[in-house]
Amino acid sequence: MVAETTIDIVRPRPVRLRPIGWWLLGVSVTLSVLSMAIPALIDHPLTTERGEVRVYFDVFSEGNLPTWWSVGLLVLTAVTHAVTGALAPRFKFAWFISAAVLAALSLDDHTSLHERLERIGQSWVTFERFPGYWLVPGIFAGIAVAAALGLLAVKLQGVTRWCMIGGLALLLGSAMGMELIQGLLVAEGESGPLYVLVLHAEELGENLGVLLMLTAAIRSLDITRDATGRLSVGYLTGP
Repeated sequence: MVAETTIDIVRPRPVRLRPIGWWLLGVSVTLSVLSMAIPALIDHPLTTERGEVRVYFDVFSEGNLPTWWSVGLLVLTAVTHAVTGALAPRFKFAWFISAAVLAALSLDDHTSLHERLERIGQSWVTFERFPGYWLVPGIFAGIAVAAALGLLAVKLQGVTRWCMIGGLALLLGSAMGMELIQGLLVAEGESGPLYVLVLHAEELGENLGVLLMLTAAIRSLDITRDATGRLSVGYLTGP
């Protein structure tokens, strides 16, 4: 008799990144809540007015924890889009353009480049009380960003495309739409709870938009782990 030999083929298992996504979302929401809650619930010189603790967690301030987090999300998403472009068998240029735009947005967030458009806006138009002069030249920058990121969105399919479209809409809608609403509120003398809510909705909306664009890239990748623990990354042919 000839003994039969059975060979078990262990297929690589897909790596689930959803828990990391929920963690990134949770931190984004937590930072927005802390920014509102610290000055509202803790009455102390460090947590009110321009106290160090409040400024460190305040989404309205620059060069602090929320800024670091937002810049980090943009850089992570830019790198992921670049990696996806390197692995993509087609329309690589769309992924690379998206990565470059996201990297530029991270630079803008870190150095407040858009705020430097204020003087350009003031040379073009004059408002009686509306303070958001940077929005005037910013419209052209927004159109350029929409065109660059929209180029990738139209190349994708299904849920992945909608993640990209939703992320773009949230990012620009929050960055410019919410900024417009803030300016209108300031022009009407509103600086209370409504203004604070709109301000934090802007910051959270931008982060959620970036997370959706990160999701679009992750959904386009086939990430697996074999029996030895080695990771393999490829591009899904049908995103």
